[in-house]
Amino acid sequence: MARPLTLSRRQREKADRQAAILDAAREVFFKQGFRDATVEAIAARAQVAKGTVYIYFRSKETILATLLLEGLDSLYQRLEAAYAAASPQAEARLRALAAAYLQFYLDEQDYFRLMMAFDRGHFRESIRPELYENILRRSLDGLHWLVRGIEQGIAEGQFAPGEPRHLAGAAWAALNGVLVLISHPLRRELLAQDAPTLYERVLDLILAGLKARPPKAAGD
Repeated sequence: MARPLTLSRRQREKADRQAAILDAAREVFFKQGFRDATVEAIAARAQVAKGTVYIYFRSKETILATLLLEGLDSLYQRLEAAYAAASPQAEARLRALAAAYLQFYLDEQDYFRLMMAFDRGHFRESIRPELYENILRRSLDGLHWLVRGIEQGIAEGQFAPGEPRHLAGAAWAALNGVLVLISHPLRRELLAQDAPTLYERVLDLILAGLKARPPKAAGD
């Protein structure tokens, strides 16, 4: 008579199967894109039944959200390292953070596309609230470094007074917009610039807008 599996062994087997499904989903999503990917394709790649996938993940959106957290973790680590390694001036830190985000886009385009896919559709309604909150919190953790750099610039008089969180959001929106635009072949042809060049020019505009302006003299 076979001996019953120990709880720890069951847990390991469950963790291994979940990891195998995520590995398969990563391959399918990266190759086909989220919209065209199917749970059937993920199950086939993982060599499990479709129903087995749903034991571990309630929906395709839940799988996407789980992979998105992987991408956000990678991005956060890059931003944290960039902030720590930059010279202590606020502008230098913002440039380092922007460079780290651009490098993430260049190195991890599959994860970047998943991030953009997550922004579409009704994903919030399709995943558990706690999973959505994890994604929101991790996204805010990444934005936190940009907020800190802007706070420093304002405190030191390098940047004009303003609400750091709002300014950070505007800066991120502009830089992210460049990457989204340049990812589209037609728009890339229309802009006639590569991603790093256009990105750097937009960053210069952002920093120029943040910088404090000397008060006008009387009569000006």
